[in-house]
Amino acid sequence: MGFLGACLGILACLGIIILVIYIKLAKMFGHESIKEIASAIKNFRSIEQQEYTREKSINGMTKLLEPVIIRDFGDFNKDFLFSKVEKNLVKIFNAIEEKSVDDIRNDNELIYMYSAIRDKITDLKNDNINIKYDEVIFHRHAIKSYLKSSGKATITISSTLEYYYSNDSNRRLEKKFKDLKKQTRYTTEFVYVYDETQFKYNQKAFTISCPNCGAPLQQLGAGNCQYCGTYIEPINLKNWYMISYKEDYK
Repeated sequence: MGFLGACLGILACLGIIILVIYIKLAKMFGHESIKEIASAIKNFRSIEQQEYTREKSINGMTKLLEPVIIRDFGDFNKDFLFSKVEKNLVKIFNAIEEKSVDDIRNDNELIYMYSAIRDKITDLKNDNINIKYDEVIFHRHAIKSYLKSSGKATITISSTLEYYYSNDSNRRLEKKFKDLKKQTRYTTEFVYVYDETQFKYNQKAFTISCPNCGAPLQQLGAGNCQYCGTYIEPINLKNWYMISYKEDYK
């Protein structure tokens, strides 16, 4: 009873403080102004929720850039690359949810992404953070940019999608957008190494790591990790590989 009485006393004090503050504000600004302020706050929250659930626009120039890419790579298929965006992002979301790299450790489609995903998962584990992506649906894709130099070609893709998102490290976000499906946009980059002799001198832009020990590999071809000795399967460089992903809306 003593603890319950103390709690009731604290609640009563808080109620009195709130009432006193309201009376003072009402005297200063008037009751109607207080109502307008409360309405403005409510409208602001509504606008935040509308923005959170508004389907985002893609950012790209597909019609302009696609012919240029096809000129350089005759077998280029934008729809096939867009499907890679979807499959790879879902794999990444699942790995982050499960806080495990087991399913992507030997996934050739994510050879350039493995280190970054592993490090992110390590941080989540250390901070005891759980993230979930439920009911992921993709909407549209567009080619945002295309660059070709130093033995490699890079395509940047803009993609819009939606999912139910939860992050237990941000209770304010959890409460504010509870039961609302998030509409967002991701930017991903893909690389194609067309001349390894040029590319090897510029490899610091991204790294392939050993799936066993995580050490950076010095060569892109077949061989063994110089740190742990694990055999590395030959990598087919003549392919488009994801090298980065970023959510445009946080």
